[in-house]
Amino acid sequence: MWLIISDTHDNIPKIRQFLDEAKRRNVTHIFHCGDVISPFALAEFLKQDCDFYGVFGNNDGEKILLNQKSSGRMKKGPAELIISKYRILMMHEPISIDAFLEANFFDFVFYGHTHKVDVRKSSKTVVLNPGDASGYLSNQATAVFLEPETGQLEVYHL
Repeated sequence: MWLIISDTHDNIPKIRQFLDEAKRRNVTHIFHCGDVISPFALAEFLKQDCDFYGVFGNNDGEKILLNQKSSGRMKKGPAELIISKYRILMMHEPISIDAFLEANFFDFVFYGHTHKVDVRKSSKTVVLNPGDASGYLSNQATAVFLEPETGQLEVYHL
């Protein structure tokens, strides 16, 4: 089980609620699509007993420190990952999303920035924007839980 989350914007109470749910669901991987903001917020993710991957967002100010604190697992996007047998593209701003969807090159494309949930599928590619985990702009805190083997996903609301 994977957790895809974005735009947490230092909202520690919400981050902890999502991470508690992730622990309950035995999440093995967390993918953060940007705007963690501060190293103290990143620390909440790194304390978890699972793999963490992240990309910088437009509001992440301390990029060098975030990269160092995460041992390089938080980096500039777009970032390509291969996890198990899955080819993943992560980014913050939605760059060429429709083209990536149509190309069917990646298994998953994760992005953030818009604070709006977006779930789309082509014959091979699943595009996910988990929405606004902070709840600051949408008044609705969301993230996505994904079972990569089956493609089953849930937009989870706090």
